[in-house]
Amino acid sequence: MAPLREDSWRSGRGRDLPLLALCAAVVATMFRSVDLPSFDLGVAGTSVSLGPTDVVLAVLAAFVLARLAGRGALPRPARAVTAAAFAFSTWLLVSSALNGAEALVGAGKLLEYGILGLGAVLFVPRRTQVWALVGLLVAITAVADAVALVDLARSGERQGAFIGSHDLAWLGGMVLAVGVALQFAPSLRPRWFGLAAILAGGIGAAVGAALSGLLGMWLALAAIVALAAARGSLRVRPLLLTIAVGAAVTAAAIPLRSGDLGFVEAGPSLSAESAGGWSQRLIYTYIGGRVFLDNPILGTGWYGNLPPSEWARFLPDAQRRFPDQPPRYFPGPDDEYVPQQTYDQVLTELGIVGGLLFLALAAMVVRAAVAVGRRWPRDAPDEAAAYLPAAWVAALAGSLAGAALYGGLPLTALFWLTLGVVALMPSLVPPRRAEPLPPAQREERTPAPA
Repeated sequence: MAPLREDSWRSGRGRDLPLLALCAAVVATMFRSVDLPSFDLGVAGTSVSLGPTDVVLAVLAAFVLARLAGRGALPRPARAVTAAAFAFSTWLLVSSALNGAEALVGAGKLLEYGILGLGAVLFVPRRTQVWALVGLLVAITAVADAVALVDLARSGERQGAFIGSHDLAWLGGMVLAVGVALQFAPSLRPRWFGLAAILAGGIGAAVGAALSGLLGMWLALAAIVALAAARGSLRVRPLLLTIAVGAAVTAAAIPLRSGDLGFVEAGPSLSAESAGGWSQRLIYTYIGGRVFLDNPILGTGWYGNLPPSEWARFLPDAQRRFPDQPPRYFPGPDDEYVPQQTYDQVLTELGIVGGLLFLALAAMVVRAAVAVGRRWPRDAPDEAAAYLPAAWVAALAGSLAGAALYGGLPLTALFWLTLGVVALMPSLVPPRRAEPLPPAQREERTPAPA
C-alpha cells in the first residue's frame, strides 16, 4: 500500500467518526481507572474491573475492526513497528495464559490500551490531524495543570490532578517537547501554540515532579537538539531557549522531591530515614531480579501486581541485603509486589523471550523515529513534525525508567499512543521537491533537432 498523503483523505461526517472516537478514547484514558466508577465481573476464578474507559475503548475497537475487515489496511511504512508490537503482545498473552487467569486478565488490561496505537495508524491520515491530536494533549495538560496548581497551593506538595503525579510529569515532558520542536523548524501552527505547549508541558512536568519525568524531558530535549544538528537546523536562539526551559522546569520540580533524593547524599551522617524513594526502588529491583532468575525464560506472566507466591520467599534476602533501609521501604510479606519500572517488569514477568521481543520493538520504534527525522524535507511547511517521533520516544524511554505498565494508567495510554504515532509518521513524510537540473544537464537531455 502506498504511503498516505495529505490529499488522500476526503473529509466527510462518516469518515470523521473514527477520529472522534480516537480523540474520545485519548481523553478517557487520561483518567486513572481507579478514580472512575466501575463494577467487577467474575471470570475464571478472578475478577475483571470494567468502567467508562473500557466502554470508550470498545467503541474505538469496533471502528478499528470495521476498518481492518473492510478495505482499510495498515500503511506499508507502519508495518514494521506494528509487527514488532504484535509479536510482543502475542508473547505477553501466551506467557500470561500459561500462568493462570489472573495474569491473563492483567495482560488483557494492558493490551486493551493498545487500540489507541492502531487507531492512530488507521484514523490519522493527514498531518493536520496529527497536530489536532497534539493539540488535544496540550489542552488536557493545561486543564490538569490548573487543577494541580490549585491543589499545590493548598498542600505545598507535588500534584497530579486527575491524571496522577507521575503521569502528569510524563505527559508534561511530551507536550513540552512539542513546543520546543516548534522553535527549531517552521510550521503552519501559530506561534502561540508552541508557547502554550511549552508553558503547559513545563508546568505539568514541574508540579508532577517525577524524577523519571525529568529524565524523559531531558532526553526529549537532547533528541530534538541532536536531530536539529543532523538536519542543519541548529540555531543559537532555540538552543538557549531549550536549555533555559529545561533548567527552569528542573529547578521548579526538585524542591518538591528533595525528601526523595537521599540516595545521592554521601557521608556517615546519612540515616536510613533520610533515604528516598529511589532507595526503595533499588530494593524492589533486587526482589524483581530474584524473581527473574527464578523464572528466566517464560517469566511469571503479566500480573497487575505480583502475588506473594511469586516473590515473598526473596524478602528475607532483601532485608539482609539492605539492612540500613527503614522497614516501610520493604513490601509486606502478604502484600502484592509492585514493579517500579517497565524494564524490570518486562524481564520479571515475561522472561528472556519477552525481553528480547521488547528490545526488538524498541529497535523498530527508534529506527522509524530516526528515519522520519532524516527524511523529512527541510523548510517543509510542517517541518516541526519531523521532531515529534524522536522526541516522544526519548521522553517515553525516560518515563518507563520510573514506572511499570498497567492497564488503567495514563502512562500506558501514552505508551501505546506514542507507538502508534511513530508507526504512522513515515507515511506522512512529504515528498522532496525535485531540484532543477543545471543548464549543462538540461542541454544534454534536450533532444537534437531532426
